[in-house]
Amino acid sequence: MLAMLGWLLIVVGVIWLVVVSIQTGKTTGEKVIWALVNFFCQPLGGIVFYFVQKQGMIPLLMVIAGWILMVFGGGMAMFSAYRP
Repeated sequence: MLAMLGWLLIVVGVIWLVVVSIQTGKTTGEKVIWALVNFFCQPLGGIVFYFVQKQGMIPLLMVIAGWILMVFGGGMAMFSAYRP
């Protein structure tokens, strides 16, 4: 269940970061590059985008929280299925 919530946070955060990167870009090329980086390279791309552009803190935190929930939820599912 936590992994599903994490996945949902990641999807919403990535879409939000792509929209923010398109809105903050000055040229068309810059918009496309940041949108592709934010779409394909999460969460590292979002971290770089935040420090370079100073935009998108809330969606970045959503993506990071989603990754944490995915790892924690998946790990908990693994341990709950383990029977010694």
